[in-house]
Amino acid sequence: MLGFACSFKLLLCIISVATMPRDGVRELTVLAEFRPFGLTAEALDGGSPSGDDDGDYRFFLFDPQVAKQRDEAIEVEDASSSDHELFVRGNRIIWSAGSRLYKRFTLPSKVIKVCWSRMSDMSEALLCVLQVDRLTIYGIAGEVVSVPLPYAITSIWSLPFGLLLQRASEGSLLSNISLSSSNPFLSARDAFRQKRDIYTPTHMFEYCTRSDGTSMSSHIILKDPLEDPQITYIEERGKLNLMWEFDERTIWTSDCLPLMVSYNKGKMQHSLWVVEVNGSNLQVVNPKPSDLISPSMSTKHYFRRIWQGKGSHTPASKVFLAVDDDGTPIICFLLLEQKKLLSLQLQSLEVNNETVYDIKPDMSWCISAIAAAAVAVTRPKVKVGQLPHRDVITLTPANTLLLYCGKQCLCKYVMPSPLVIAQLSGGGDLSGVNDTLDDFKIVELAEAVEGRINLVLNNGKNYRCTLRRSPSSSLTSECVAAMAEGLNPSLYKYFLGLLWGGDDSTYLAKADLCADSEWESFCNVITKLCQNPIRNSQLSHSSWEFLVKSKYNQQYLRSNYVAGAFPGLLSNSKESDSSAVIANHTENTEGAFCMKLLSETLDSLHAVYETLKLDNLRKRDLGLLVVLLYDIANFLNEPSYMDHYKRDFPMLLKDFVMSQFLPASKTPPSLFRWLENCLQHGCASASICDLPLLVCRTGTSVVNWARKIISFYSLLCGAEQSGKSLSTGVTCNIAPGLYHTREELTVLGMVGEKFGLHHLDLLPAGVSLPLRHAIDKCRESPPVNWPAAAYVLLGREDLALLHSRDTTKYSELDCTRSNLILGSTPYMLPLHPVTIPSSVSDTLEMDNSKLDDIDNFEGPVIDGMEHIFNSSTQLRYGRDLRLNEVRRLLCSARPVVIQTPVNPTASDQDFQQTQLWHLAQRTTALPFGRGAFTLGTICTLLTEALAVPKLVLAGRLPAQQNATVNLDPNVRNIQELKSWPEFHNAVAAGLRLSPLQGYFYKQGKMSRTWILYNKPDEPNVTHAGLLLALGLHGHLCVLTITDIFQYYSQEHESTTVGLMIGLAASYRGTMQPSISKSLYVHLPARHPSSFPELELPTLIQLLQYHLPFLLTAMIAFDVVNLLRASAALISVGLLYEGSAHPQTMQILLLYNMRESEIGRRSGGDNVHEREGYAVSAGFALGLVALGRGQDAIGSIDTLVDRLFHYIGGKELHNDGLFSSSADEYNRSAGQIADGNVVNIDVTAPGAIIALALMYLKTESELVVSRLSIPQTKFELQYIRPDFILLRVIARNLIQWTRIQPSENWIQSQLPEVVKNGVSGLGNKTDDVYEMDAEAFVQAYVNIIVGACISLGLRFAGTRDGNAQELLYKYAVYFLNEIKPVCTSNSNDLPKGLSVYVDRGTLETYLHLIVLSLCVVMAGSGHLQTFRFLKFLRSRNSADGHAGFGTQMAVSLASGFLFLGGGMWTFSTGNCSIAALLITLYPRLPTGPNDNRCHLQAFRHLYVLATEARWIQTVDVDTGLPVYVPLEITNKETDLYSETSFCEVTPCSLPERAILKSVRVCGPRYWPQLIELCPKEKPWWSSGEKHHPFNSGVLYVKRKVGACSYVDDPIGSQSLLSRAMHKMSALSQPKSCLPTTDAIPVDQLVSTFSSDPSLIAFAHLFCDSSWSNRQVCIKFFAHQILIFELDFQEFCQQVLFECVSKDRPALLQVYLSLYATIGHIVDSVVSGTCIIGDSLSLSSLKVALAYYEALSNGRLTTSRGEIMQSTFLGSLKKRVEDILNFSTDLNEDICEYALSGKWPRGNYPVAKSSITLSWYLQWYNVPSPLDIKRAVESIKCAKTSPSIPLLRVVFPTTHVVALDAINRFLTSSQVKG
Repeated sequence: MLGFACSFKLLLCIISVATMPRDGVRELTVLAEFRPFGLTAEALDGGSPSGDDDGDYRFFLFDPQVAKQRDEAIEVEDASSSDHELFVRGNRIIWSAGSRLYKRFTLPSKVIKVCWSRMSDMSEALLCVLQVDRLTIYGIAGEVVSVPLPYAITSIWSLPFGLLLQRASEGSLLSNISLSSSNPFLSARDAFRQKRDIYTPTHMFEYCTRSDGTSMSSHIILKDPLEDPQITYIEERGKLNLMWEFDERTIWTSDCLPLMVSYNKGKMQHSLWVVEVNGSNLQVVNPKPSDLISPSMSTKHYFRRIWQGKGSHTPASKVFLAVDDDGTPIICFLLLEQKKLLSLQLQSLEVNNETVYDIKPDMSWCISAIAAAAVAVTRPKVKVGQLPHRDVITLTPANTLLLYCGKQCLCKYVMPSPLVIAQLSGGGDLSGVNDTLDDFKIVELAEAVEGRINLVLNNGKNYRCTLRRSPSSSLTSECVAAMAEGLNPSLYKYFLGLLWGGDDSTYLAKADLCADSEWESFCNVITKLCQNPIRNSQLSHSSWEFLVKSKYNQQYLRSNYVAGAFPGLLSNSKESDSSAVIANHTENTEGAFCMKLLSETLDSLHAVYETLKLDNLRKRDLGLLVVLLYDIANFLNEPSYMDHYKRDFPMLLKDFVMSQFLPASKTPPSLFRWLENCLQHGCASASICDLPLLVCRTGTSVVNWARKIISFYSLLCGAEQSGKSLSTGVTCNIAPGLYHTREELTVLGMVGEKFGLHHLDLLPAGVSLPLRHAIDKCRESPPVNWPAAAYVLLGREDLALLHSRDTTKYSELDCTRSNLILGSTPYMLPLHPVTIPSSVSDTLEMDNSKLDDIDNFEGPVIDGMEHIFNSSTQLRYGRDLRLNEVRRLLCSARPVVIQTPVNPTASDQDFQQTQLWHLAQRTTALPFGRGAFTLGTICTLLTEALAVPKLVLAGRLPAQQNATVNLDPNVRNIQELKSWPEFHNAVAAGLRLSPLQGYFYKQGKMSRTWILYNKPDEPNVTHAGLLLALGLHGHLCVLTITDIFQYYSQEHESTTVGLMIGLAASYRGTMQPSISKSLYVHLPARHPSSFPELELPTLIQLLQYHLPFLLTAMIAFDVVNLLRASAALISVGLLYEGSAHPQTMQILLLYNMRESEIGRRSGGDNVHEREGYAVSAGFALGLVALGRGQDAIGSIDTLVDRLFHYIGGKELHNDGLFSSSADEYNRSAGQIADGNVVNIDVTAPGAIIALALMYLKTESELVVSRLSIPQTKFELQYIRPDFILLRVIARNLIQWTRIQPSENWIQSQLPEVVKNGVSGLGNKTDDVYEMDAEAFVQAYVNIIVGACISLGLRFAGTRDGNAQELLYKYAVYFLNEIKPVCTSNSNDLPKGLSVYVDRGTLETYLHLIVLSLCVVMAGSGHLQTFRFLKFLRSRNSADGHAGFGTQMAVSLASGFLFLGGGMWTFSTGNCSIAALLITLYPRLPTGPNDNRCHLQAFRHLYVLATEARWIQTVDVDTGLPVYVPLEITNKETDLYSETSFCEVTPCSLPERAILKSVRVCGPRYWPQLIELCPKEKPWWSSGEKHHPFNSGVLYVKRKVGACSYVDDPIGSQSLLSRAMHKMSALSQPKSCLPTTDAIPVDQLVSTFSSDPSLIAFAHLFCDSSWSNRQVCIKFFAHQILIFELDFQEFCQQVLFECVSKDRPALLQVYLSLYATIGHIVDSVVSGTCIIGDSLSLSSLKVALAYYEALSNGRLTTSRGEIMQSTFLGSLKKRVEDILNFSTDLNEDICEYALSGKWPRGNYPVAKSSITLSWYLQWYNVPSPLDIKRAVESIKCAKTSPSIPLLRVVFPTTHVVALDAINRFLTSSQVKG
């Protein structure tokens, strides 16, 4: 036996070295003459002439998959014309696909090199372009990154994880090249992509340079375009040294494996390097401090040399990767000077989950070649790990093309005839063409892509050729791949030689070979191998004889001789005798080799066979394969395999007779048997012998489909896990995520294996049923941390989109949604959206037209609100006209209506001007409300200017045919009147903008170019307002300091104010130094008055060179302009918000006792301006120390004392901290008060506000006690009433948690003296009491208003019902006190306030209360509040009291009530409360230009308090917004316990601080639960990565069978209510069912589902035109059994079953199982064999096993059984009835069981054969060989057969079959 083994190994060795093909010759297919398309594109552009081939260009072809995303599975459109081309000439790059121009790139300098690279974990490929001074990186989506190069880079190379840059030697340093980092120029005509901002990283290469300017590393790796590059190291003797090998010039890298090849000219050697990551066991030699500069350098990349080859004077002309015949990667070096191709075999080893590469000396070989390339021929589209399978095509010096797989030569390729080539070249006269090939010689192989290559001929022609034809047979490819993976490498190598190089092989030999011919060629090779085993003639006789007669072999035989091993071979035999014996033994060895080859082929192809049985679409391939397998099994004498195939396809295979002997036949694996046993008994009891070995082998791809199904069943049935390996012997990639049940684990396994719903449809119906069960069980409430693909698999695309919010780019959101829907089911693609009823649409059309027709007389105009109507507002308000009314009320772009008589007189004209003047006050106030109403409702285009609606102050006279009346300019200064209103109008237009999308959305900022694009040539108030609006949205961060100074240098008051506040809002809380300096310039206290002023041109000139230094010394051009100073103060506060910055606080208050910002003396006598300036300082101080009063750093106690000094006015002695001498300016300035006593009328408001914000929500009793409310009559006389209002607000803001929305709390704010004073109003009339009563009433009014404002701030945006009722009550109360207009319900409140308080004050306080009410109800559109606002607006206009301040309050309140169109609301965070307090400051302006007490621009700061807590639900299938009920849970607070309430979307959510969970409830939509952790943080910004509500959109999925709430508000049209009678059991007789509805079934289904497949099914199969058919089946004993197969009724029942339970995918399963029984019945009745196999019964048995697992509790379900058990039971019974009552079946079973005979004959007995196969499969009858063995065993035991005994022998066989076998055996013994 030892000699046999030796000879066998020797034979394998001989076969493996047979490298030359025998007669395998194939003809190349020439596609066309090749010419770079870039030349054609240049000619079309009028550039280089078409015939100009000067060679000054470069190009390369590449596979389009290179530029696709890593996980993008898009098939190549056309394999023959799918090559992409990159053409480079000069500074231009042309990217083309075939003959189609794809993209162009124009760069500022000449292109050195271009390559594709995938950096880090990026999914998309990047186009890297190397130029002399920069590296430009283009993304596929359009982003561009330009990286300046401080030194010369000679080349760039792609690695799997980044880009390798090789720099030039030190003598090549750039010294005269400009390193300007200006953006590359992109021509608008050439760049077809969407343009984006070009980002230029700074300091990119600084740390890679030594202090003397030289680079530290010769090779640099760039892993991310926006990260620092990393220096590299070289590993030498276990240590790392800096990579300083300038002589090692890189000539090749791999983008699949971390490999690099370099050539050293001095040493004349090639080196192969592996790029690895520094491990903990390697030490860095002489680490430099700069190594630790970048955090990314903590992971060091180093090169390890694994091979070097010397003796080559020139570098290899080409290096590429290929794959050996055993799947091992090989690296090929084409050495032209030696005319050979050197191949090195790369060995890999897994160590600690890392791959280690190495090359051993004995793993190399050489092939004679002058040209070579890697091509995909033998196994296209197959990957070995990450490496595509590539063969090698070589051109020998003899001008022969040879195809190699590793070292084995497969075949030779020849050129087609010269006639064909001449035709392809376009020659007209072909008469002189020589028919010989001598004139055509190939000189070069170039541009190999997949199986295509360019052949360069000696005549200069270039032809594109293909080596592999199309179409190709998928079955053949899979069989070849299975043999490659399953066969011994030597066996496969030999088979590959037969397949490609056989003397009569036709495999892929012809250009027009079809798929069937390809399969026939493959079968011929296998068949001839069976018919003609390996003969000696097939091997090299000379080689064999040489090896047999070798001295080594003779010595081996003598030393290893075993007696009897070789008959006739004696120890003293002569050499000739020994040779004869060996030659005789060789024939036996060849036979064994053949048997082994065919045996392994049978095992490998059987694995493919079992895999194809699990694919419904491969039935034809299955029929072809089973014939081949049957022949192989017949040759190998494997009766069990033959019986296995015969049972599956009895009609296709010929009969066989079982041998009389009992061969040692092995049992064929059966996946159906394994799946059935796994469900019945668990995966531990399922025999591993039923699994093909190839399925259990790791790394196989051809049987991956079967491996996936087995792994899913294993997980479902409780298999144990060990990493990726399962206890059943297979592996499974399980996606990350939590799981609690086996079903959840199975779903994760399906996701990890990228198994989608469309894959389920490919499985047999019964096999898919358990997997559908797992999906259905997890569908309702899956875990929350699953990947999005898992939710798609469950049919929960809503959850998938919810969890896909982490995409890196907002522009990918739509793409992500499309891809997720694509991954669900094929029939989900053409969804038809469910339309909204026409009545609603008609109503909206009527609404819009109403606004234009009635209130417009000059046609449509832009009013800034035309975009407010969208799908969300349509759902929110429906037929409600509130939005239309708000739009009408806030429109300032149309002339207002003036009611006058038809024939006016002169006095009437004066009246018109007076009325128009009052209306102009209202019109100028409208932009305040319009800005709030349209906040964040549109997206602008970066190519368009912002449209600002007109501010029209004219009027129109309806009585005079809408004649226009303008304000008389002689009476009024129109321009002065419109100055600040135009500013507010522009602010309102700018506030419409919402955060941008796409690239800028990701960056969170707006384009600087767009802002400057909207900048006018001359400064104006419109652009100033736009700057403020953009700043409030945070977009001014993109402005450079140069842009800021240019704005300031215009000396335009509005622009300066808007820019300062906008910049501070954009940089809010950042303390940005440059912005801080620009703001402090405008504060008089920050520079001496004698500071010289610089002329503007000089300053601009100095700015270019000394900008950083000038900023610190820049001065204000008008230091006394308090308006700018007030804006600067607020801006400083916003910039330092919440920082408690000590120096800033000193500047604002403690800079100087005489020159503090709050107590600063004025240069004039305008107390109101001084008060506004002091209030601004107070707000600024409060903002800086916002909520930090108790933990601020510094002398906070002294600061508080000084603030109370400004409140109380008592003399405060100086101390060391604040004492300083006044400067010259202060000594000469005018004074309001002398000494140290301050004017509290000026300083008190600001000081109170400062204390309120500093101690906001701190509950400080000390500060509250010092901010006391007057408790005596004297104190009431001492403190101004309006200061009492501020004190009340301040106290309540500090004691935040004590604010209660109740009447008792408001009354608790009133001191007893005030309560008693106002309780007796009107009872006493003496003068003394009148004086006291006035003080009491004024204090009462201010306290009440202060409490209402506090209440509004406390419940801002909450829509609290109690707060709303309370504020509304006091608003009505004040209104009635001014002028009784309604019956008040506040009888307990004092009356007669107007006697003691002037009407102007009451009007102001009324509107402040209304503002507070609208702050609480912000965004709600509360109807009662809106009616009240409309009344106030009409009342003021009618009574002539249309003051600007009150009109501004009404306008702002209207905007708050409909904030952002109802989609925004307010927050109650500290920052938000401060912003709202600034907006609601209780001093209303008296006119449009009144900025004295409070700058009007501050009224827009409410934007900083807004939050987009709006949420709308979108149907994931239709993409339309829908109504959905939500259950919202708030956490327990100081006011309320944990509460849950319901809202219907669209709606606003509570604040993040109290929001605990949001759940989609209701029966119509699938439930979702979003659990949150309440935090004291602002609401998530739009586009934020971890936004739980996907930026305000919650995708929901409607259950099939339910209508949307738009179509069916009360649920009367649901499927359950309209078609309940259709829900009966499927097994119920037709006579018991009610009649069908009159409405067509397809129309009814279309109401509930937009799935086109369901609608088509209902139309085609459930139509009433179908007639019932009855089939009578005759059985033995003249019995007749009637089956009423009413297919139409069945389809209706199944359709409603699946639709009503939202399981439409089960429709296919029902029909498939039903059709199985129908085909069986038709075959039995008519004798016509509709199906020629029994595979459908195997599928049905798996379905029954699943039902049994459910019944026994091995599988559980939460939503009920997914398929009716009665239906499965009825199917089982029908099959058994058919098989048990077949009269001719008993005889066939007896013949089969006893002798293995099948029914003989042609077509008449086909019915008997197929029926027998059904019986054998259904009852799991053992094979005749097993029965014969059992009989022999029973005979040896000297007993007789019995059913119990047979049950023990055949435990899986049904008792019916055992009974039949027992009867047959018993009868045969009796006869015997």
